[in-house]
Amino acid sequence: MSIIKHTLPLAAAAIALTVGSIAGPSLIQAQAAASSTSAVAETPAAAAAPAATEAPAATEAPADSAGQAGGIFNPRPVARTPEQLLQLLGERIKAKDIEGIIALHEPEAAIVDWDLSVIRGHAAIRTFYVGWFNLNPVLTVNARQTVATGGWRGWDGVVRQRTASIMGDYSLEQAGTDGTRVSFTGNFCDTVEEQLDGTWLYVLDNPYPPHGGGTPAAASHH
Repeated sequence: MSIIKHTLPLAAAAIALTVGSIAGPSLIQAQAAASSTSAVAETPAAAAAPAATEAPAATEAPADSAGQAGGIFNPRPVARTPEQLLQLLGERIKAKDIEGIIALHEPEAAIVDWDLSVIRGHAAIRTFYVGWFNLNPVLTVNARQTVATGGWRGWDGVVRQRTASIMGDYSLEQAGTDGTRVSFTGNFCDTVEEQLDGTWLYVLDNPYPPHGGGTPAAASHH
């Protein structure tokens, strides 16, 4: 008897992810009100991009207004490398931070589902994660290879707006249709893209790339 499962998104390399975990810390900065001038919040696009050797998860302003309330500013971490992006996705899945997950995807990004259909755009991705979290997944991902290419070289010699593929394998445990825990293994090939400000976002989350073992729907672990 085959068991149909939801698409799993990909988490941080070699990190076991439990959805019920509490969200990780976020940086809270108090905005001081100047009496003679009005303060202007720096946006990610306006911030200078740090070198690639900086520590993972550099903080920047949030993509939405949910991070501001009563003068409190809650910047979300952003990824400066493809590897950091994979790590951040894993952390936000573990924290069950759906809006944080959405912020790591381009507006027209997509997820490949188990039946090879495509979940496209922020609204559809949000709906997918809401349903997937009900299965209480525990995911371990091993990134085996990351290749960045393309883009354009500026006058300063820096290549910008590159595209990268992150490839590896995973194991997943989650609730089955009858409530029992079921396990799966597989390979993934994700596509991420560098933004003009030097950060990286997901373009395609694909845990079911074509391979010689047949289609995911017919694989023995379903």
